[in-house]
Amino acid sequence: MNDATFDEARWGEVIRQIGEVGRMSGSALTLYDTQGADVAVFLNQVFLLGQRRKDWEHRYFTDYWARDERVPRVAQLEHGHLVSTGGLYTDAEKKTSPTWNEALVAAQAQDGLCVRLDGPNGVGLVWELCDSTERGGWSSDQIRLIEQLQPHLLQLAIVRHALVEAEVGGRSATDWLANPRAGIIHLDRRGRIMATNDRALDTLRRRDGLMDLEGFLHARMPEENAELSRLLALALRRWGVRSSGGSMAITQLSSRPRRLALHVTPVGDDYPHFRTRRLGAVVLLVDPTSRARLDAVHVAKALDLTRTESELAVALAAGRTVKDFAQMIGRTEATVRWHLKQLYRKQGISRQVDLVRRVLSLEGLGAAPRDL
Repeated sequence: MNDATFDEARWGEVIRQIGEVGRMSGSALTLYDTQGADVAVFLNQVFLLGQRRKDWEHRYFTDYWARDERVPRVAQLEHGHLVSTGGLYTDAEKKTSPTWNEALVAAQAQDGLCVRLDGPNGVGLVWELCDSTERGGWSSDQIRLIEQLQPHLLQLAIVRHALVEAEVGGRSATDWLANPRAGIIHLDRRGRIMATNDRALDTLRRRDGLMDLEGFLHARMPEENAELSRLLALALRRWGVRSSGGSMAITQLSSRPRRLALHVTPVGDDYPHFRTRRLGAVVLLVDPTSRARLDAVHVAKALDLTRTESELAVALAAGRTVKDFAQMIGRTEATVRWHLKQLYRKQGISRQVDLVRRVLSLEGLGAAPRDL
């Protein structure tokens, strides 16, 4: 999982191996954000029998998601509480629900499991597991493995999401150092700072929230420094002991108070090294509020939209609703929805989540990113 953090191409392989080791027919991952007016889905991936099924991802959101009875119930689940998929439907719903009688039957998931996991800054993950391939259903060792994997899978999803948000490219930790929109810090196996990019170096020099203290990373606030020390200890364990990543918030007080998201990711290693300056972990610093502004004029040019269509697209990408936009421009919701349909037709899409992803991919056009 740690290696998949650096290389997105390995994400599918991680899910496939989890399915094999956990002895399950498949699983689905949904990463979402609740900070805006509506829940925004950033990632939805379905794996059946070891294969990514994009056709099922599209089919679910097109045909079932809006009328799936379990959706509001999943949102109310307690963090980390594993429940049976069947328990999310009433007996009456099992007789009439298209999702239960069609989608879950085809995906072999009626006897599956579901868990919701909370991350920092409103980000969360829903992990749905298809039926067990074991005779007799789910065994205690399968449940134990799933519970053990939960925090690691959540951390992988959170960091991958943070990398996408910060537009961090590259397939290695070294590649990340060239990124101008996020702070990147390399630590050796003893926790000593090996390298930083310009953004992280500026943060450390200002000693605002984080600082370089005799070559080691420290947080200014005592309680945050204690949590940082704990995360680094988990990530930089001695060889032969399993390491793990983690996330926390760092408070900055200069200029305007804000909190940075700090993610620690250990660098995997399958054999011992005698070099003391071996890379041990990567620290990613992201300001969750520092999204580059979306310029409606540039979005209109890039997507060939009218002024109203581009302003609507930008508003939805910023977390506003159709009702909000209608009030902003003094039109009826019906008129705005007509514009939205025209926008969908031009882009060849049918879902708001696809529109938001497309607009966010243009972030930064015509505007400079804010400072970290």
